[in-house]
Amino acid sequence: MLLQEACELLKKELLDNGYEYGFFLNGTSYRPDMTKGFDKEFFERLLTEYRIQSPEDTKKAKVGTCNDAVVLMKSILDKHRVPSKIWLLHDFKNSKFHTVLTFCLESKTVYLELTPQSGKPWYGKEIIFDSEQSFVNEYKKNDCDVIDVTDDVIIGKAPDFLLSRML
Repeated sequence: MLLQEACELLKKELLDNGYEYGFFLNGTSYRPDMTKGFDKEFFERLLTEYRIQSPEDTKKAKVGTCNDAVVLMKSILDKHRVPSKIWLLHDFKNSKFHTVLTFCLESKTVYLELTPQSGKPWYGKEIIFDSEQSFVNEYKKNDCDVIDVTDDVIIGKAPDFLLSRML
């Protein structure tokens, strides 16, 4: 598989398919209601009830967090035997966390942001690095910790790889 083919495969599923930010649990979809500002109830539920979704549930409900988007992306790439990793980015300056996926093809490392409702200017655009280390270095230079959490992301479990760092 070529790099552009992999990107198109992921975009076909996640970019224009109506996915929204939130999570799916026990047959119910939860989405933040931002009409009155920060949705404290949703955020509390996210911290206490949310579990990493299966790719099938994410596709069915068309709702997910960054964790669920990368799990779905990884499952798609795994079917095509494309090596990928899941990373936790911890932006110290802004006290924010984000889970992303990179994959390797054609001797390049690719980061493709497809988290539902992403407001990032690079949303839907692949960022290509010469190596995995180049990806890590790029984010570290911006006061960001870059942690490989591939083995810590467990479907059906709370995202302890993230929650443990928030406290």
